[in-house]
Amino acid sequence: MDRLVTVKEMAERYGCSNPTARKYLRQCVPHLEDPLVAPEWAVKEWEESRMVVPAEISRKKALEITHRTNAGRIIVPRHR
Repeated sequence: MDRLVTVKEMAERYGCSNPTARKYLRQCVPHLEDPLVAPEWAVKEWEESRMVVPAEISRKKALEITHRTNAGRIIVPRHR
């Protein structure tokens, strides 16, 4: 069974208040409400989805980073 992250652990991890930690846990896709917990892998996925590539790195390095993290479906916007 996966390790579950609680509100207290989330608040300590990010140095935020308990209501903010609850908000963060509810943003994790699979979570349980009573008590409010989420699997550790879901918290890691949530963190990775919030990561942004810094602007001061080279374009080649940015493409390497995004290439590794984007393993899902690619949607190309079309203008008509």
